Amino acid sequence: MRKYFLSSAIFLMLTGLTPLFAEIKIGAEALDFSLPTLDESKVKVKMASYKNTNVLLNFWASWCKGCKKEMPFLHKLAKDKGDKLSVVAVNIDNKAKKAETYINKFKSKMGETSKIIFVHDKKKLLPKAYELEAVPCSLLIKNGKIVQYYLGSFDEESEEVLLSDLKKVLR
Repeated sequence: MRKYFLSSAIFLMLTGLTPLFAEIKIGAEALDFSLPTLDESKVKVKMASYKNTNVLLNFWASWCKGCKKEMPFLHKLAKDKGDKLSVVAVNIDNKAKKAETYINKFKSKMGETSKIIFVHDKKKLLPKAYELEAVPCSLLIKNGKIVQYYLGSFDEESEEVLLSDLKKVLR
């Protein structure tokens, strides 16, 4: 079952103005990638490294208000569930510097180091491969397979849906 949380996206879908939803197949293999981190190390993060684990793969941009709104929730999720869940946030800004600036402000606001793994996809190859046409969007992945996806920023209601889904996944 698909879960949609972006009311303007639903409006667009219902009016037929634009195809906003990806053809993400529940149960399909998560796409492999190798992307640099958004820090000074620029270490490559590979999806293959998470093959036997649980991942929340989040797509975001520094210009996206909904993406910024959900970042504290993702931070708390990564902190609270970090031993059982990796939160990998794929930034799609054209310039990594804009994302890095936002992340530095975000981390200083949180007052601690975030356990979110921030990576940069300058060419937007991963969202294109998933046929994503809107951010934020998150995929819940268990053992390399897509369990669920969430379009739109997490709000109180959709956070509860994700936490419920996580209970099932993290068993």
